[in-house]
Amino acid sequence: MVELLFLSGFCLPTGKFSKVVSSSGMHETKLGNVTVQVVTGDITKETTDVIVNSSNDSFTLKSGVSKAILDAAGVAVLEECQYLGTQPNQGMIMTVPGNLKCSKILHLVGQTDPVKLNKTVKEALQMCVKNSYTSVSFPAIGTGQGNVKAKQVADSMLDAVIDVLGQNTSSSLTLIRIVIFQQQMLKDFCSSMQEREDTGPKDKAGFWTNIGHKLKSIFISESPEKNKEEDEFDIETIKVDPTFFHICGGTQASVDAAKKKITDLISEQQDSMDITDNAILNFSSADCQCIVDIQRNMGVSIKNHIINGQASLLIEGLCRDVLRANREIENMLKKVRNEQELKKKWELAATVADWQYQRHGLQYQSFDQVNNYELEHALERGMTSVKITLQGSNYTVHLPKGPATDSKGNVLQIRRNDKLKADDVPEFWDPMPAGQTCHAVPLQSGSPEYAEILNLFKATCNRAVTKIERIQNPAMWKSLQIKKHEMEVRNNHQNNDKRLFHGTSEATVPIINERGFNRSYAGKNATCFGKGAYFAVNANYSAQDTYSRPNQKGEKFMYLCRVLTGDHTLGQQNMIAPPSKGGSAVDMYDSVVDNMTTPSMFIVFHDTQAYPEYLITFT
Repeated sequence: MVELLFLSGFCLPTGKFSKVVSSSGMHETKLGNVTVQVVTGDITKETTDVIVNSSNDSFTLKSGVSKAILDAAGVAVLEECQYLGTQPNQGMIMTVPGNLKCSKILHLVGQTDPVKLNKTVKEALQMCVKNSYTSVSFPAIGTGQGNVKAKQVADSMLDAVIDVLGQNTSSSLTLIRIVIFQQQMLKDFCSSMQEREDTGPKDKAGFWTNIGHKLKSIFISESPEKNKEEDEFDIETIKVDPTFFHICGGTQASVDAAKKKITDLISEQQDSMDITDNAILNFSSADCQCIVDIQRNMGVSIKNHIINGQASLLIEGLCRDVLRANREIENMLKKVRNEQELKKKWELAATVADWQYQRHGLQYQSFDQVNNYELEHALERGMTSVKITLQGSNYTVHLPKGPATDSKGNVLQIRRNDKLKADDVPEFWDPMPAGQTCHAVPLQSGSPEYAEILNLFKATCNRAVTKIERIQNPAMWKSLQIKKHEMEVRNNHQNNDKRLFHGTSEATVPIINERGFNRSYAGKNATCFGKGAYFAVNANYSAQDTYSRPNQKGEKFMYLCRVLTGDHTLGQQNMIAPPSKGGSAVDMYDSVVDNMTTPSMFIVFHDTQAYPEYLITFT
């Protein structure tokens, strides 16, 4: 009798805490891509998006840390607390920051029971996630007048952080701070962090046992010393019942022949398929669980790896099962990409306008990003009203100037602050025509501006220029400036932008003017150094017919672009994102080049990293 084992299963590896880092007055740990810090200091000096205030059930507590926050914030915050405290709520309200440097103050009813404290911190974090905030500062809730032991508070709060981040692995949060007034409490919080690093997996559903982190940890290197060309991660097999073949025959030769035939038949049916897409990194915990279920239900294995900053899933199994699994995962990726695209729209709308509402007798405060987008999108489409949900109540907003009313007759005043003011764009730009988001301004041939652009073009390309136009797109320009500022902070230098050339066809000009350089069309003419948007150092390169195709009149088109190249490295074929720096999948290069010594082209992979500043028409 010969026994053959053909079936195996796979599961994702167990997650792990990043190392707790301690310094004077601060302890820090990493939960995936979220930094958690415990610091000693004054919470009223915090500059995070949200500051949390532990208060009473009427949100007017004037003692301890709450008194310090309300006194520092000022009368407007106290008045809003008094008003919202009389309205139906779930033990939590959000107000304007007043004099504080945050964007919002989140007031919650303080707890002394560790279980209730855990639940309250979870709800506060979930509200931050829902409203797309990136950072939040908590006090050590309950350690003051609540007289709860610091270790109990630390355990409850850190477990809440772990659970919420486990359920929201692709949330906007990147920084969570717990601000402690008393130095001696630091050791209790650090001890709690270290326990969660050392103990490993627990039975309860926490971040490190949550399937979302397990997939995330596959793609994020946790060791700064690790620097490999290719990172691969073993996947623990899921135990399944094996399939045995019992072969009986008159001779050993016939048994061996039968065994070979079965093996050959199975080999013919085996297939593999590789899905390369960095949207994999944004899978939710539910998506990750689906990948495990796909392996169990379809009898395939799914291996995970990251090469040059590109995340991949390798599916292996029988042909029909691999195809089914591939369809399932592609649908999941499509959903994730749509969600990410929607988030980009929220962020872009926030750079254009700040929609605000005012309750009777109180100050104006900003809508969250989702409602801000809905209002701006409705206005762009010429709608006269739009329905939104604010703090659990459904409102109808009458555009363009309000008011907003709910079914109970409550009224909110509405206003729109235009964030694209004159000082947000170059002062030499011409006025924008009413109702237009993009304006192409022909330059006078004798002007200094015309001469400057012409000289940059003529430095490497001796073709005849017939027209130069300045492209004015305030929304795209603002997005470029925001990205530039973020890059300067991250790279710790200001040498992040260059003027580069990009050839195009006449049909694409209006699309680029209005929408910029869309990665959906990336690699149409070249993929040698990555599937991004290509920009040439010299105009003569972009002047080739391959890139600037002539129209029927023989006219050709080229942009002089403002490109945020930042820190760059050598590109590789089919790269869909810049590789990481020093082996860390979080800290990535900003662009790639064809040659590190003397680059002739730069490739970027983010839509807001390039602005079509001037359009040159030539023959």
